[in-house]
Amino acid sequence: MTRAALLDRVAALPPAALALLRDELAARLWARRWDSWTPYPWQVPPAEIETHGMWLMMGGRGTGKTDGCARYMVEHVNGPPCDRRIPGGHRMAIVAPTQGDAVEACVNGPSGLRAHDPRVVLRTTTGGTHVRWPSGAEAKVFGAHGPDDVERLRAGGNRCLVWMEEAAAMRRLAEALTHSAMGLRIGPNPHYIASTTPKPRSEIRDLIARPDVIQTRGRTRDAHHLPQVMRDKLIARYAGTRMEAQELDGLVLDTVEGALWSWDLLDLTRVAAAPPLARVCVAIDPATSNTPESDLTGIVVAGTARVRTPDTTGHLRAHGYVLDDLSGRYSPTDWARRAVDAYHLHRADCIVAEVNQGGDMVASTIRQVDRTVPVRVVHATRGKLTRAEPVSALFEQQAVHLVSSLPDLEDQLTTWVPGETDSPDRLDALVWAITHLMIRAVGNVAAVA
Repeated sequence: MTRAALLDRVAALPPAALALLRDELAARLWARRWDSWTPYPWQVPPAEIETHGMWLMMGGRGTGKTDGCARYMVEHVNGPPCDRRIPGGHRMAIVAPTQGDAVEACVNGPSGLRAHDPRVVLRTTTGGTHVRWPSGAEAKVFGAHGPDDVERLRAGGNRCLVWMEEAAAMRRLAEALTHSAMGLRIGPNPHYIASTTPKPRSEIRDLIARPDVIQTRGRTRDAHHLPQVMRDKLIARYAGTRMEAQELDGLVLDTVEGALWSWDLLDLTRVAAAPPLARVCVAIDPATSNTPESDLTGIVVAGTARVRTPDTTGHLRAHGYVLDDLSGRYSPTDWARRAVDAYHLHRADCIVAEVNQGGDMVASTIRQVDRTVPVRVVHATRGKLTRAEPVSALFEQQAVHLVSSLPDLEDQLTTWVPGETDSPDRLDALVWAITHLMIRAVGNVAAVA
């Protein structure tokens, strides 16, 4: 029978028969993919997971963390029901840094749920975004980025399994763990699985120290499914650096000697929310090219409080609050639009932009997006260390605070050693913002405004 004739016969089938054929083909495809999967040792669920609260899979780039957790969730769905009273016996949750990340990586990505079970269907309704299986089992998709995400988690309902994807990159990891734990109560063994490239955040260190968390760890150099040329390239680029230990070997690192900020210092300054603010600015450290390999454009939002309160030295100050980090690789128009959007969202007073590299282009690009936005240009006449030290000192005096978590910014703050590493774009934007808001030059002395 020719292909055309076969297609004609299929097209002539009644809807019920077509549905049966589709389900049968999907089941066969799933079985073929399922049986061909070969796990790494660190992707094998520990036997103790039946008696523990979390399986935490940490590893370097390309070690299959998402792949292993997706496989586990599909196994869970096709295993014994956690509660026979609910459709499919399972009601789960997937939490990622953003809801979009969860859909892209955990569901649709090459290592996501659909790669392990093509019968998975993604549905978005007024009740949220859900992953559903033919059995009726479902997993609701959540983000952990903004206050609205936390509120959705708070009202997320009861679950038998929660998958935390890239936990160390979540802006609101602590709140995500708190609210998801309150709903983790379906079945005889409700538990977490978590996948992440580790960072030495307090929440990650706390998880590692917990007796009910089991860890497995994979290294990029051992990820034989990753093309050898890619492994060689990554290892050669980062060999002997902290990036190799953290991003390739999956290790949680201690404080960097010589860095101006430490994780302990950032945790001391951290607050859940900012008080009413008197001034807000958006600071930009722009990249000078728009190629995919270009440097990041640093974009940081910060403000100062209306009410003055004591710092650790007893002086009354209008404390600073770091509100957001929007840094990324953008074209000039895109970073200008991001900055202008942040200006309006946070009701800022101005945009502060470094113009050493871009000259008048920086200010004119912003004005092309919105000519009503006030732009204050700054010039880096002093070295990065000279500019950054007074801001670091304000953190040490607990006069500047991080609002919630800003993982990528925090990672750069705690790993930049003056004179030893690349240009810290996020850090630069933070320094410009806090300098503009809080420090004025009085002769050769930096004083808080």
